[in-house]
Amino acid sequence: MESIRNFLKSWPGRIFLMLCLSPLVILGLESYFTGSANANDVATVGDQTISRAEYQDAINNRRNELLQNGVEASAINTNALNREVLRSLINRALLRNQSDQLGMHVSDKVINDLLLQDPQFLDENGQFSNDRFAFALQQQGMTKDQLFNQYRQQLNLMQLYASVAQTALYPEAEINDLLALQLETRDVWVYRLPWEQYKDKVSVSNKEIEDYYNKHKNELNSVAMVDLAYIQLDPSKVAVDEVTEEDIQAQYNAFKANYVGDYSQKVSQILVTGANAQKTIEQIESRLEKGESFAALAKEFSEDPVSAAKGGDIGTFNPDVFGADGAKVAKAIEGLNKDQVSEPVKTSFGYQLFKVTEMSGEGIPSLDSMREELVAQAERQKREELIADKITRINEMAIDGVGIEDIAQQEELSVQKIKDYTKKDNKTVLAQPAVIEAAFDDFAIQDESVSASIKVNNGTLWVQPTNYRPVKPLTLQQATAEIKTILVKQKASAQALAAAQAISKTVNDKGMQAAQAKFQSLGNINRQSSLLTANEQAIAFSKDSTDGKPVAVSEKTNEGATVLVLGPITKGSMQDVPAAELSQAMFDMRSIRGQEYFSDYVEYLKGATKIEENERVINEVGGV
Repeated sequence: MESIRNFLKSWPGRIFLMLCLSPLVILGLESYFTGSANANDVATVGDQTISRAEYQDAINNRRNELLQNGVEASAINTNALNREVLRSLINRALLRNQSDQLGMHVSDKVINDLLLQDPQFLDENGQFSNDRFAFALQQQGMTKDQLFNQYRQQLNLMQLYASVAQTALYPEAEINDLLALQLETRDVWVYRLPWEQYKDKVSVSNKEIEDYYNKHKNELNSVAMVDLAYIQLDPSKVAVDEVTEEDIQAQYNAFKANYVGDYSQKVSQILVTGANAQKTIEQIESRLEKGESFAALAKEFSEDPVSAAKGGDIGTFNPDVFGADGAKVAKAIEGLNKDQVSEPVKTSFGYQLFKVTEMSGEGIPSLDSMREELVAQAERQKREELIADKITRINEMAIDGVGIEDIAQQEELSVQKIKDYTKKDNKTVLAQPAVIEAAFDDFAIQDESVSASIKVNNGTLWVQPTNYRPVKPLTLQQATAEIKTILVKQKASAQALAAAQAISKTVNDKGMQAAQAKFQSLGNINRQSSLLTANEQAIAFSKDSTDGKPVAVSEKTNEGATVLVLGPITKGSMQDVPAAELSQAMFDMRSIRGQEYFSDYVEYLKGATKIEENERVINEVGGV
């Protein structure tokens, strides 16, 4: 069973395809196409257009999604992200164009039925709320017609996706055969021959180096590089002023304002309205101070007939009941104990007095009980404010053309340097894509200017590239060392493979003992065993043994060569797979096949549809 799960997980390319082309990505509601092309459009796809604003919004949304999922900003390759977004928008436009041509249509009734069931528009009784619907539209800055258009577009594209993907055929017998292979196991012994152990046994002549150079000179180029100076702002090293009592109180006030505890208060009220309301409420307050009953006065004076009849009782306090005055009322009764009465509160209803009649659960924690936490929070806030101010100042200086040495001196930071900082195969401490992108920005290289701030794991940094060396063909002399390394590895790997083949022959003719090789037992493994490299997995089940006798096979690998000694293959039984797991595996595999069909369909649409990309706008927005 585990082998089936591993098998389904071992299709990274297809799963990536599913992620790129799934309805959640292509058919999302994040964009709304119009049909009016202009010079600022990113692309025209058949009858559809992709606007500059739409492209920019999609880039921002995708980037925010990655950041919210925990991806570090410096690890995001902006160019790759922009290419992915543009490709998704073009794919979506292709499908929208096709659904229009096929005359796919969803009625308003279907959309209405969906909206009536959407949880975000339902009230606490599970009924559709026009107020919530109107509020949602307002929050999104949309009209009802625009929302209906987006829903209609979404459903049309899902319909198109289903009509294509569900035509995929994957016969049950074929699935059974494929899954059965994943249940096979066998005992395996491995002996690896690294090419490095043969490198001293090979030699490379000048003639071989020259011949290789002449054959591959177009592929032998230098690596683009700069000398990089950078400054780094480490939050942990930013000193802050000592936290004061005022700072602690401010943090506590903020905590109280947002506190959602596990306690509740039952309250009673007296409501007075009219021109003399303030005077009347003060008179009631005076009588309460003399010991008169709150309930009796509520029955006598309160102008809320429902609560007045119950001595002012309004039940458990809920600020939402008071609408815009909720926070004001909550503040008035904050900290009151049982049987205590608030100060008079002027609300949109009139003047009110509140009495706490019951309390349950725990109240707001005291300042002293939270002091340590509040001090830490105040310190964090001070540090964050200092860092934000410092980042703003440095960015402004960078924009004004101030050099990194002067910035560092003014901000009391140290300049660090990396010589020969490369664009490809970067192995330095600053190998993050965002840093490389900033270091090799065309304008930064041309002006040797300081970059904008770059967020990295341990803070924020700024880089300044100098002494740019572009990619250029290597001379024979420059390429000699690299070519020699390549040829030595090729020759040493060939010797490793020859030795592996000889060992395999010995094992097959005379047995493992005769080979005099230190084989490592991997035990009983399946086709997805992580104990094998990709090259080794490819041959581990390539040949079955005869008469129960182990068989040896050999293969060239990236590291040299490998000999595998393979025991008899044990066939898996589909009867051992639980029905639910087998059903899920079949569903997943058919879904993958459907995704493949859909991918092919999108490629067909690309070939059959006129697509025009506006490189100027694309580069202005995202630099793809």
